[in-house]
Amino acid sequence: MVAVLSGLVILLLICALALLAFQSPAPTLHPGSLDCTFNSPQGYVMSTHAENEKDRGVEVAIQDDGHIVALGYCNNTQNEDLMIARYTSYGALDSQFGSGGFAYYDGGGNDRGLGLVLQGDGKMVATGFTQNGSHRDLLLLRYDLNGTVDPTFGNEGVVMFSAPGSSTDIGFGVVWESDGGIFVAGETANATHQDALVIHYTPEGVYDTRFAGTGLFTYGGTNMDRLFACALQPDGKILVTGSSAANEKDDLLLLRMNHDGTLDGTFGVGGVVLYSGEGDNFDYGNWVLVQPDGKILVSGATSVDNAFDLLLMRYNPDGTPDPAFGIGGVVHHGDAGGRDEYGYAHAVQQDGKIIVAGYAENATYDDVFVVRFYPDGTLDTTFGNGGQVLWNGPGDHKDYGQGIALQRDGKIVVTGFTHHDASEDLLVMRLWP
Repeated sequence: MVAVLSGLVILLLICALALLAFQSPAPTLHPGSLDCTFNSPQGYVMSTHAENEKDRGVEVAIQDDGHIVALGYCNNTQNEDLMIARYTSYGALDSQFGSGGFAYYDGGGNDRGLGLVLQGDGKMVATGFTQNGSHRDLLLLRYDLNGTVDPTFGNEGVVMFSAPGSSTDIGFGVVWESDGGIFVAGETANATHQDALVIHYTPEGVYDTRFAGTGLFTYGGTNMDRLFACALQPDGKILVTGSSAANEKDDLLLLRMNHDGTLDGTFGVGGVVLYSGEGDNFDYGNWVLVQPDGKILVSGATSVDNAFDLLLMRYNPDGTPDPAFGIGGVVHHGDAGGRDEYGYAHAVQQDGKIIVAGYAENATYDDVFVVRFYPDGTLDTTFGNGGQVLWNGPGDHKDYGQGIALQRDGKIVVTGFTHHDASEDLLVMRLWP
């Protein structure tokens, strides 16, 4: 009897080993590969408000419960509406948010969402612009967790700003203070030129006239100056980045202000840092953040010959370039064939690696572009294919990455848009870190 049982055990072991031998091995989770548990099995989700229209994601954030919030705009077949979409951690639209996972703002004309921040209580603050006749006014909204506008903010959840004599006022970046205050960075224009703009609002959405003496900080000369992103330092100082025009060329612009709206004289030259790349043509700062060690990271693009290279810069807390980063504080990442590689936003992993999202030209159109660097600015070739990920959507057309955020587990979430046929769909994808 013992011999029979022993033989049976051996036979079962042989069968089990044979079964394992014929099973496919578990897939290798290579850094930069699509996370196929997100909207399984794709690893990305495409969402549209109206077929054959434009739906774009611009910025993305992760809520404490793991939900993913993407801000952008869509076309309702008549005009553009600001749009917020919320997804579960598995990539499904959250039916408990707004209408079927979407919240919209329609001011009657074109409305775009361009900047997003989550408050400590989870409420969503969005900025951009709303069309007011021939004018564009800065738009600021706050949404409750269920996707409805917060009636305690501004005028039933809505704040609009139009500078005297201005035809264009746009908010591109927004940050939230721990005391509830809100800073918005963008641009304001008049009949002759355009200035960089920063405004401060109270937690209730009231224009704060104490900031910069009048409530409005502007920077610029007689050409075009604008701000695309902002960040707060732990000491409450405000960092903003964008571009400043000089001699018909754009230089990257980085400013630091004190909390009262005055330029910080201990930073750069009188609070101002300008960067003109090797091509001395067009240089843009599209995103800024402060590292835990106080150093400042700016990403964007710089023109070289007839194309853009991705630009990544790191500054010391006093505004001087960090010589330990790249070459003299600067990293260029370009295509040898002279095609665009453009950075819109970046994030820093817990290990200090830097991930930049944007777009890169292929032979005919543009691909979502995600690239990772080591903390010293060298390319991390273990990520994607030789350090970068290029994603060409199912439409084999124009695809952009515009916003990036990191989950608590380190996974990388990118939003933007993907173009197919006559439609542009909002795109959210998730990558392995």
